[in-house]
Amino acid sequence: MPWHQPRIRAGNGDSVILLHGLWRSMWAMDPMAHFLNKQGFYTINVPYPSFRKSITEIVDQILAIIDQHSHRGPVHFVTHSLGGIITRQLLAELPTTQMGRVVMLAPPNQGSEIIDWLERCRPLKKTLGPAGAKLSSAQIDAPSLPNALDSAVIMGKRSTIPFFRWLLDSENDGIVSVERGKIDGLNEFHIVDCDHTFIPTAPEVMAKTHQFLVHGKTT
Repeated sequence: MPWHQPRIRAGNGDSVILLHGLWRSMWAMDPMAHFLNKQGFYTINVPYPSFRKSITEIVDQILAIIDQHSHRGPVHFVTHSLGGIITRQLLAELPTTQMGRVVMLAPPNQGSEIIDWLERCRPLKKTLGPAGAKLSSAQIDAPSLPNALDSAVIMGKRSTIPFFRWLLDSENDGIVSVERGKIDGLNEFHIVDCDHTFIPTAPEVMAKTHQFLVHGKTT
């Protein structure tokens, strides 16, 4: 079906792969893809079965898409939540010559307290799928960021989902604690007044993402 295929918007600029989070679809990243395309980027908004396939299978799917566009040179990544963890695994298999810049939005880089809790609830654990289960604090083992990579993380601090607050640090976006987004090797780390669901569509986040993709790390 059309919604199972990457949504490509042609542009004269660099290529950008966009990856949504767990239990979401490519439509969650489409406003960001549309915005970046308007700035001249060639955007590839990738749908993937986040709760049905393993991270390894998802990485293989995305690598195949990149191979189709390898003639365009280095590829940037803009990710949301689980998409950031998938990208960490993907970068470990991507040739350095194909690496562009990476902006991760609300990634649980140190694992998710919510996933830890869901794993103890047998009926709910099944909803995580093989990729979601890898977001637990005990199981997250995605590779570190490559040394030569320009990378940024943007975390939200607005919590609009009260149910999970008791599991999270005081500063969180309702799903991921701000501190859990940190990882060694980042060039930039930003905190914005957004919640987890809508951080990819926030104008401030779109502007910061565009700035980093164009200019890279600030001095």
